Amino acid sequence: MRRIGLICAAVALALGAADLAVAQTYPSNAIQLVIPYPPGGSEALGRKIAATMSKNIGQPIVINNIAGASTQIASLKIKEAKPDGYTMYVSSPPEFATGPAFYANLAFDPLKDFTLVSYHAEAPYLLLISAKLPVKTYDEFLAYLKKNPNDVRFGSYGPLSQVDILARRFKKDTGINFDIVPYSGGSPAFNALMAGEIQAVFATPIPTRGFITDNRMIPVAVTTEKRSKLFPNVPTLKEVGLPIVDSASYGIVGPANLPANIVAFWGREWTRAMNDPETKAFIEDMGVEIVASSPEQFRTWLVDNTKLWSRLATELGIDKKK
Repeated sequence: MRRIGLICAAVALALGAADLAVAQTYPSNAIQLVIPYPPGGSEALGRKIAATMSKNIGQPIVINNIAGASTQIASLKIKEAKPDGYTMYVSSPPEFATGPAFYANLAFDPLKDFTLVSYHAEAPYLLLISAKLPVKTYDEFLAYLKKNPNDVRFGSYGPLSQVDILARRFKKDTGINFDIVPYSGGSPAFNALMAGEIQAVFATPIPTRGFITDNRMIPVAVTTEKRSKLFPNVPTLKEVGLPIVDSASYGIVGPANLPANIVAFWGREWTRAMNDPETKAFIEDMGVEIVASSPEQFRTWLVDNTKLWSRLATELGIDKKK
């Protein structure tokens, strides 16, 4: 029995040494980074930071765009991934928070099926209108919308996406009955806005600033507590009398049971990449604020916002989707 015990101890020590060696060599090959948006839209932020981090750590970070179902398809892929640090996720924390409120049979538990690494950045949503409309300001747009509700359609990134819920909140708080048209992500919605298929959409400055600069879209309001530094003349929705405050946000997430050393590695290296001078300038130029929270702060945010969205679902009369 003593000999068996010694053998077991030796095996345990060998396995521990092997685990330590793996920890010390991570990452030793390419990392897949899943982004739940199509190319050319809101994914630009994660793609830029990943490129900088890749240079810093000397390993490729391959972007895998998996859009659809309000980020649920991408989230499910991460849930099913091996927790070895080679499949990571630029998540949408608000979609995690809204999932339990909006879906009766959600295929994952945001708090149990993932390892939260860092709530790393957030950005305002702008209420953008088509340059084809005969209006330029929020007050003019609201007056036009009241007079022509059947001629104004809002776009969204899909049913029950954060942008869809913003449009629903705007609809409820203005009391104006307009249509909301779902698209498969930001890029198709922006193309529809510029083509005149829809007349308004909520979007961050990340993929839209160039279109705004070219006068192909017009920002008339912003969803944050304070005005955007990029658009200081654009009022907040609170300023114009609507109780809507919200922001897009981004988090680094891995599968459940991600080892502590890998969590620490990603928290450190992702934050280091964001604060690279050239990358930081890129981020701030898009109107994005770096947060870089701890895993514990991320979890607290998610718990609090899950409760908030459950309340909003009731207020908006949203039945859980099956």
